[in-house]
Amino acid sequence: MGDYAMNKRNLTGLLLAAAVILISCLIPGTEQLGAAGVRAIGLVAAFLILLIFEALPIIITCLIFVALLPLLGITDSFNAALSGFSNQVVFFILASFGIAEAFAKVPLTTRMLAFLLRKFGRNIRTILLSMMVCAAVLSSIVSNVPTCAIFMALGLKFLEFYDREEDRRRTGRAFMIAIPVASMIGGMITPAGSSINLLAISLLEQHAGTTITFVQWMAYGIPLTLVMLPAAWILAVLVFRPAEIDRQQVHSFLQKLEAGIPRKIRGAELKVLVLTLIMLVLWIASSWVPSINVMVVAVLGCCAMFLPGIQVLDCRSFFREVSWDSFFLVGAVLSIGGAMVSSGVSAWITGLLPSARMPLPIFLGFITLLVFLLLVLIPVAPSLVTLMATPVISLCAAAGYSPALGMLILALAAGNCYLLPLDTVTLLTYGTGYYKMSDMPKCTVWLQLFMILAVSLLFPLILRLAPLG
Repeated sequence: MGDYAMNKRNLTGLLLAAAVILISCLIPGTEQLGAAGVRAIGLVAAFLILLIFEALPIIITCLIFVALLPLLGITDSFNAALSGFSNQVVFFILASFGIAEAFAKVPLTTRMLAFLLRKFGRNIRTILLSMMVCAAVLSSIVSNVPTCAIFMALGLKFLEFYDREEDRRRTGRAFMIAIPVASMIGGMITPAGSSINLLAISLLEQHAGTTITFVQWMAYGIPLTLVMLPAAWILAVLVFRPAEIDRQQVHSFLQKLEAGIPRKIRGAELKVLVLTLIMLVLWIASSWVPSINVMVVAVLGCCAMFLPGIQVLDCRSFFREVSWDSFFLVGAVLSIGGAMVSSGVSAWITGLLPSARMPLPIFLGFITLLVFLLLVLIPVAPSLVTLMATPVISLCAAAGYSPALGMLILALAAGNCYLLPLDTVTLLTYGTGYYKMSDMPKCTVWLQLFMILAVSLLFPLILRLAPLG
């Protein structure tokens, strides 16, 4: 994480967070929402303030707020406050970083990108599209954060070919926004594409006693990705207008990529490919064999890459490459989200939502819009999904639709958390300095509006072919 030095912005965030917690402790509870619920809301608000203002290192922020849960009487014990870290989703994140590191060590990703550039890399627009397609495909089987990290590195390499600083910054703005967006969109394809997807399935099983199979998820995720990805590319090109590059420079970039790629797939690359295909087959098979757990497959697949005879990964590099910020952030928000449920906040929110039956397209659009609006207030997707699981399931019951449908939309919409660069995925490229916080919504607000329309029109058709229980 490097050295930490507090500045004026950090101090402001710290003081604001402390004030919010203090005020929430002084506000008495109501009949609808008890004192513990009020303090839980205050804690979430303070948590988000610290993250947005970057007042403290993320890991320290997470540990402090987990400790505050029992201290403020929001949870019964410290063990209950740590419940988020025992969630299987947290271990899926570790496994996902291992799988991503394996892909980064072998030239599979680079091979795919080189192929697309060779076929379609005629200009800057098709080069950007090639990177976005590759990021989306990889993100369907590897979590969004490591996928974004891999393609961010490739994008930064490409930007070195620009001689003019103005051209480099304009193009960098398009690439550094488009790459995390493509990673998030690709994460919709399968349940394994994002920890948010698996969290939603876990909460659905817990609160509604039903599930969504791997294949069922793909039936909705693939069509939505196929319309969302071109839309994201068109918006990035139109809004940010990346500067054109000389064909010779494109050729030079392609030569650089291909220089590190063996002609035939062999050795470690073959091992990673085979293990990934085995995991993918087992994930798909889990749709018909309930005993196959998607997260267990991911963990075992990651562990297999350390085994003698395979040894694609080693422990030292693995622990170095894992984003421990992401690990602690997800664990903490799951703990805080669980506390929001147990303290009655979720039930209180349920009471605020409409209970009337709605036509299916309006229902679908309403849920998607609701999630996007809440992401402005709670820009940490796992926390939002945990908090809204019960209200969404209740809303589905009132409207007469399957809870699986509501949780699917909740996960897919929450996974597209890119209105502002406050999510872990978008923060990766925001740190490159190629764009300001105000640049992202110029493109992404239109993309979210498009997604509301796409879900409203597309899902009723899919529902006829692939009904959810």
